[in-house]
Amino acid sequence: MPNAAFVLTVAGLTDVGRTRSRNEDDFQVSAGGEFAVVCDGMGGHAGGDIASRKAVEVICGFLQDHAQVEPITVVDREDADRTQTDPSAAQPAVRLALSVARSAVQQANRAIHDLNQARGFAQGRGMGTTVAGVWRVPGTAQMVVFHAGDSRVYRLRDGELRTLTRDHSLYQIWLDNGGRGTAPQRNIIVRALGTAEEVEPEVGVHSLMPDDVVMLCSDGLNGMLPDGVIARILRDEPEPARAAAALIDAANAAGGQDNVTAVVGRFIATA
Repeated sequence: MPNAAFVLTVAGLTDVGRTRSRNEDDFQVSAGGEFAVVCDGMGGHAGGDIASRKAVEVICGFLQDHAQVEPITVVDREDADRTQTDPSAAQPAVRLALSVARSAVQQANRAIHDLNQARGFAQGRGMGTTVAGVWRVPGTAQMVVFHAGDSRVYRLRDGELRTLTRDHSLYQIWLDNGGRGTAPQRNIIVRALGTAEEVEPEVGVHSLMPDDVVMLCSDGLNGMLPDGVIARILRDEPEPARAAAALIDAANAAGGQDNVTAVVGRFIATA
């Protein structure tokens, strides 16, 4: 396919769900589709909603300062799915993007941690939040994916759904160790923003191809819907805003046991 200019068209939606009284999720999508962030706050009365809002504000502000609107060209098909998490081995634009994304998350962590300290919470207590985000590397057909906790990023390509993140949870550790014995609760996470002075987000870079669909969500979505249902909705609804709404509706129809947030993006030609 000849190179052409492409954009990532993104839309999102959040809902309190069917059982919670307050929505502690938050998200933001940049006006030009350069980045998207989903956060799932923790802490209840301690301010999970404040933590998620603060993380979104800090991360998106940091990324916006580094976003550049440049023509995007499509990589060759044989290079379509290379993932590179080692900044020293990546091209300069990717190295910078990986560094910026990591710094954005770490700055948000410090901001929330400082709020906890100001409120008198001991280390490891108070409010916190997960984060999952994507940032299209300026001038390329690649995106940085970053996360901490169990909010997720998925990519639908040629009808097949792939999870681009790996949950930072006790349940995932249990699975990684062979799944022997009693399974821990799925919602116990081992990495989050705000609960410690330092955090190391997981970051990587993934290719974008024409008609790729990217989906970010809090665990209120994937906790209610199996991947097959998520994939079917993303295949059936090409318009991102309607796809996000359909995913929220399906999660609520399945019980809506948590706040639920979905952000959907499609990589499409500008002409």
